[in-house]
This record gives sequence, C-alpha cells and structure tokens, in this order.
Amino acid sequence: MVAPHFASSPVVGFSTLLSYGFLAMPLAMLGIPLYLYLPLYYHQNYDMSLTAIGSALLLARLTDVVTDPLIGSWSDRWASQWPRKWQVVSGFALLLLGVYHLFFPLGFESITSKPVTWVWLLFWSFITYLGWTWVQVPYLTLAAELTKDDYQKSRLAGVREGFAIIGVIGVLVLPLALNQAIENQVFFQSLWMTFALLLGVSGFLLLWLSPFKTQTSLQRQHPWQALLRLKRQQPQLLKLFPIYFLNNLANALPASLFVFFVADYLLLEAHKGLFLLVYFMAGLLALPFWLWLSKRWGKAKTWRISISLAGLSFLGVLWLSPGDFNGFLIICILSGLSLAIDLAMPASMQADLSQQQPQTAGLLFGIWGMVTKMALAVAAGISLPLYEWGQTLSLPNGWVLLGLYALLPIVLKLWAMGLLQRFKSF
Repeated sequence: MVAPHFASSPVVGFSTLLSYGFLAMPLAMLGIPLYLYLPLYYHQNYDMSLTAIGSALLLARLTDVVTDPLIGSWSDRWASQWPRKWQVVSGFALLLLGVYHLFFPLGFESITSKPVTWVWLLFWSFITYLGWTWVQVPYLTLAAELTKDDYQKSRLAGVREGFAIIGVIGVLVLPLALNQAIENQVFFQSLWMTFALLLGVSGFLLLWLSPFKTQTSLQRQHPWQALLRLKRQQPQLLKLFPIYFLNNLANALPASLFVFFVADYLLLEAHKGLFLLVYFMAGLLALPFWLWLSKRWGKAKTWRISISLAGLSFLGVLWLSPGDFNGFLIICILSGLSLAIDLAMPASMQADLSQQQPQTAGLLFGIWGMVTKMALAVAAGISLPLYEWGQTLSLPNGWVLLGLYALLPIVLKLWAMGLLQRFKSF
C-alpha cells in the first residue's frame, strides 16, 4: 500500500491541468448519446427494431473485454518509443471515423428514413468503441506520468472528471439550445461538429504536456500472462479492482433505470432533464471541496465518505411517492455531490499503485476500463430484465423498481466500503 505524500514533486500548474483535463470533455459528450440516445435515433430514423439495436450494441461492447487489456499492454510496450500523449492523439482518427459512420449511416445530409443493416451498426459500433479505448487507456495512464506526487495526481484526476461533467452537461443542454429532439438528425449533426472541434483542440493542448520518461520494455508478453505475474508478485496492485467494480455497479444500476424510475414511478417524465442537470452540476461544484479533503484526510477515507454520502442520500428514495418533485430533487443534489470524486479518487489511487510497476501501467488502466464497461453491461443486463419481470408480478406497485434502483445499490456500496478498509494507508 502507498502512504500519501505531498511534497515529492512540484505543484502541477494550471496550464498542465487544462492541457490534460480538457480531453475528458469531448469524450464525455459521447457517453449519453451512445448509451441512451442512439437506440431511439436508429429506431425512428433507420427502421431498425429495438431488439436488433440492443443486440448489436451489446455485442460490440463485449469486445472491450478483450480490446482494453490488449491496448493497455500495447501502450506499455511502446511507451518508451512512442509517448502516451502521441498514442492518445493517434487514436483520434479512428474514433472520429467510427462516430461519423455511427451517427450518419446514410451520409451527413441525409434525413430520409431508410433501413440500415444490423451488421452496419455492429461494425461501426465496434470501430467507435475501439477508437475510444485506443484514446482512453493511454490517456488515463498519462496522469501517472505527469507527476509522482499523490495529491497532484488527485488534482489531475479531479480536473479530468470536472471537464467530463462539463461535457455531459453540454450534451444535456445542446438539444434544448437547438430546440431539437434527441432523435433528430439535426441534433446529431451539431453534436458531431462540436465533438470534432473540441477533440481537435484537446489534441493540440495534450501535445504541449511534458510527462517524465517511463521505463518500459519492448518485450512481447500476452496481457493475461502479465496479469498473472502481477497477481503472484504484487497482488496489492489488483486489490482495488473489485472495490471499483462494486461501486461502479452500484452507480450503474440507477443510471440504467433512471428514465423508468422518473417516468413510471415518480410520474415526472417531463422533468428528467432538470434532474440530470442538477445532479451533474452538484458533482461539478462539490469537486474542489473533495480535493481539499483528500489532501488532509487521504484518498481512501475521502472516497469512503463520498460513498457514504451517496448511499445515505439514496435511502431517501425508499420514502418517495409519485409526484414527489422536491424530494427527488434534493436526492439528486445530495447524491450528485459525490459524482465527480467517486470517479476521480479511485482513478487517482490506481495511478499511485501503477507507479509501483510502470512497465504495466497501461495494462492496469486497460483492465480499469474493462471493469468500468463490465459494470455498465452487468447493470443493464440485470436491471432491465428484472424490471420487466417485476411488472408481471402481483406485488405492490414499484417494489421491484425501488429495490433495483435504490436498495441493491446501497447494499453494493456498503460492500465496497467494507473492502475499502484495507486501503487505510492511502
């Protein structure tokens, strides 16, 4: 385990924080459109069934289980010859290509409702996720190469997640500013142009960074062999993954059911955009306080406090009744306060751990990305079928939905907190 220290390297300046963190904004702008908006967009504009859309997207996402560790291992192998920042920028072309064809299968100007094949959606979804992984894995690893100081890594992770929240807020506001529905191609055209512009700016900023040189090897080694070797030689480097998975799963369950909970249980569908906006704004505004707290109390304790706050605030969901706008708004604020730090703290802790084994830092962050996507896939695979099944039972209205949306996430967060006790020295 790693004890916190705060004076082993210079303070990371504003220009470095901006240059590193800015890329998180365009990347985050893709999240909600790809996971939430795209199925409706294809269903209404390209005559594809929801079953076909869901199966194609799920199959494409499952490939991340293989590509994330492979790209992480590849990133480590070439890091001494090809710096991480260049690895990140080299993935932009593939990501842009995939997103373009995914958003506009019949061309940028086409608005004609014509069928698009299942194979097309599967292939370009795979290319998009591959490009995203190619960018994301070395990008996350780069934070561990910009400073050796634990608190400065927390600042880098915090600024990165802050820019990510700004990107999400931008996506939520964009259809309102355009006065366009999220399934309208005009919205996707504006999103594409905004994304491409911000990605270009972020690449320019990223290349100004000056990370310290890493001691890596060009030796060929299968990522799973490297992982087994780490488990034997340095098992402490892998102990954060199950905690991160449990906490991510606890966050992904209500995210998967949010639309259904607001529409079917609270009967407040018209306000779902406001609830999301308040939730993400709370996370952004609370971020400086959490970073201040982590410097004084340590990363693991700060993360435990944020998990506790999110869990306690979600207890209030069990007492909500249909139409309870004010009650749910308060819960969105309280749970949102933990949003950014809930992502930044574990990533910063992982950066600390990866510095003990810089030759496999990319592999570790590749597995980190894989765990994140597995949590999202498991949450959707569990919550949606169980919710549909619950609707067929003669139980009091909303019991199954409440259990999946609030009770199960609280249990998972308590489990994660218990495991996190082993990281008291952070």
